[in-house]
Amino acid sequence: MPLQARAFPDYAAALLSAYEEEVSGEAYFAALAGMHLGRARDALTLMAEMERATARALEPLLEAADVRPADRPALFEEGRAEARDLAGRDWHDLLTEMRDDYGAYVAEFEVVRAGAPEALRHHADLLVAHEVAIIDHARAELAGDPDSLAPLRRYLAQAKSV
Repeated sequence: MPLQARAFPDYAAALLSAYEEEVSGEAYFAALAGMHLGRARDALTLMAEMERATARALEPLLEAADVRPADRPALFEEGRAEARDLAGRDWHDLLTEMRDDYGAYVAEFEVVRAGAPEALRHHADLLVAHEVAIIDHARAELAGDPDSLAPLRRYLAQAKSV
């Protein structure tokens, strides 16, 4: 059953969830990278970098909304624990999940983008763009595209420009 987008009571709750999941996501993808080799490791390492860059991009939104996230070490442990639960899962299955389920995150992140102050909306744009890049990578990798890492690299270059 495909992952369904969650509904949040307000912008602040959606923003908090997005930020905390980016922080835990960094640890999640880094831990998964340690469980894989080759292209999978390369892609997962880039995804961990993307999560870190996206979390940083969201910090001005948190400050503007006066939102206080959970402790980073606790969020990192959540991400590592989630990755441990997937130990032994093969790369193809992870890619299939990214391709088929991560669209729910895009829908959630659109809520953040819609609620972001206009002057800071470009930060929320990165939140949406990073998830789209992961989905694009998964589609390309599953199709055998030798340049499947390109969407991840493009996103990181985009995030560095903000």
